[in-house]
Amino acid sequence: MYINLSKRIFLDLISSLFLGFVQGITEFLPISSSGHTELFLRLFNLKSSNVTFDVVIHLASLIALLIFFRFNFSNFSQEDFDIKSNKMWIALSFVPIGFFGLIFRDFIDEESRKLIFIGFAFIFSGLILCLHIFKKFKFKFVYVIIFASIFQSFAAFPGISRSGMVIGVSLLLGVGVRKSVLLSFLMSIPLILLSSIYEIIFGVLNSFSEIDILYLFIAFLISFISSFAGIRIMLFLSKFTQLRFFGFYNLILGSIILISILV
Repeated sequence: MYINLSKRIFLDLISSLFLGFVQGITEFLPISSSGHTELFLRLFNLKSSNVTFDVVIHLASLIALLIFFRFNFSNFSQEDFDIKSNKMWIALSFVPIGFFGLIFRDFIDEESRKLIFIGFAFIFSGLILCLHIFKKFKFKFVYVIIFASIFQSFAAFPGISRSGMVIGVSLLLGVGVRKSVLLSFLMSIPLILLSSIYEIIFGVLNSFSEIDILYLFIAFLISFISSFAGIRIMLFLSKFTQLRFFGFYNLILGSIILISILV
């Protein structure tokens, strides 16, 4: 009995560490945090994290982003991002995915977590990220935000990257890499905040007692640190690359998942 208890505690600790890391490092990279979390859970045969756990690690990512902007916003020029003239559209960018999530909630909770769907979702993310390689358009920035908000809705499905949708659409519509990355950061703020509030109201109160506060703290801390790392990585890469290798990564991973199902 003691051995089984120790094993469970060890597995819960490892799960908290890895899920916190996976959430944080993938939240701002265009590779789908939810898709990688699902793969991690399946790979190590772990149970899905509860609502409280999900809210905590997402809030850690949000806090990391807010702290980053608090100390670095003055370093961004108006050429990088015209926040004043587009802040309303950015604040409302959560609306399409909010409607999408409510309409397809049952499907998202059940069918979309099947491995075959996740495989196709990664491939879809990869395609969106690679489209700008073949063709680029030129749109006013406000229309870029609107289209990015609509495509961001698909990120309700595991395997489809929210930042990947925003960055991919922005690049396709003529926005520079750095500006696309900043847009994906800013659009994540209202989305993570409001989705966390929703889950707190409708889910956390019923699941809080199911998880140890120590594991929550560990996951929060790891997610916070790795989120900061993810933000820095994206800004660093945006100076030197078109980020297309993230598209190739999604395509390859999705293909591997589908092939593993077939064989």
